[in-house]
Amino acid sequence: MCVDPASPAGSDSEHIIPPPPGIHFRAMKAADLPEVRTLHARLLPVQYPLTFFIQLLLQPRCLCVLATHEDSVIAFASAAIDPSHGTARPERENSSSARISLLTLGVQPIHRRQGIGRALVHDVARRLRASSCRHESQSESGSAEGVRHGYSTIFVQAEVAHSNTAGKFFYSRLGMDAEPRSECHMLQVGLKTSTCIVAGLLCV
Repeated sequence: MCVDPASPAGSDSEHIIPPPPGIHFRAMKAADLPEVRTLHARLLPVQYPLTFFIQLLLQPRCLCVLATHEDSVIAFASAAIDPSHGTARPERENSSSARISLLTLGVQPIHRRQGIGRALVHDVARRLRASSCRHESQSESGSAEGVRHGYSTIFVQAEVAHSNTAGKFFYSRLGMDAEPRSECHMLQVGLKTSTCIVAGLLCV
């Protein structure tokens, strides 16, 4: 599930988006775990176990990017890249695009409406794409297709609660719209909360 930090910027998914002045992005390290877990618990309605964060650190196809301000973590975006190839893809997703699922996204309220959430989505997707290209180029069977095309586009999807209108608006400005027939997704948050999948192509 992703929580929306509303962004004032327009839908500009075809450009690299830098962080605002004074904000720095970096990959999560083991030393960040206590602070990142606390921030997740504060911003998201789902309580994630320690194993979730360990997987973000250890799994090569997972990543958590942090936004820091004056050495404090103020936002996060975690995601995973789909390792499969040759699977059925939506019509709007071309064959050279990577496929990434956003896992968590959150920005402290005091730092919202600065474009941080939007920039984090682009940053984590770009980092995962680059890591995947390096992995493929070093493998024996090495699908050079992704490296040759450079994955000019990335197919990104996320799960958002139907009641989270701000979240759906945030993703729509990124070019991510609700997927057809995604109404049946249910997220266990105490009571069942109806969710949908939003998805779209980003150029990063």
